[in-house]
Amino acid sequence: MTAVDHHDPPLETGWLPRPRQTVAVLRRGVSYREFPDGSHLDGSGYTIHPDDGIPFGFELLMRPYAHLDLGDEVADATGRAWRFDGPWEWTPFDGEPVGTGPGWPLVLLTRAGAPWSIEQAEAVAASTVNRSHQETVRDWMSLTEASPTP
Repeated sequence: MTAVDHHDPPLETGWLPRPRQTVAVLRRGVSYREFPDGSHLDGSGYTIHPDDGIPFGFELLMRPYAHLDLGDEVADATGRAWRFDGPWEWTPFDGEPVGTGPGWPLVLLTRAGAPWSIEQAEAVAASTVNRSHQETVRDWMSLTEASPTP
């Protein structure tokens, strides 16, 4: 899935019911769509209107970093501080190159710039105690047959 958009008022598409929500998805094996790609697509992928009555299904294959929220600040196993901007969007605070990403386990420093709760910190630590960031990337690539966006 690449985007979920809500429309108020509903979109004027020429079809009824008018969409109040659109979900953009890419096919398996594609992590981004170059624009233009020679197709009828606009660069965002295939658009689904969940309220149009056409049946569809999604299967969650994995959710990398399920215990992290966008904007979380963490310290890795080497003490390097990072901001989490998405599974493949890690920003180190030291200005050095990202390299292979944060070393596990992770310690939650702030949640969106605010203090965190004990439960939140424990969940982050527990979810990153085994394996590594690179293993998470490899697992995702294996399941989706794609690679993180360039």
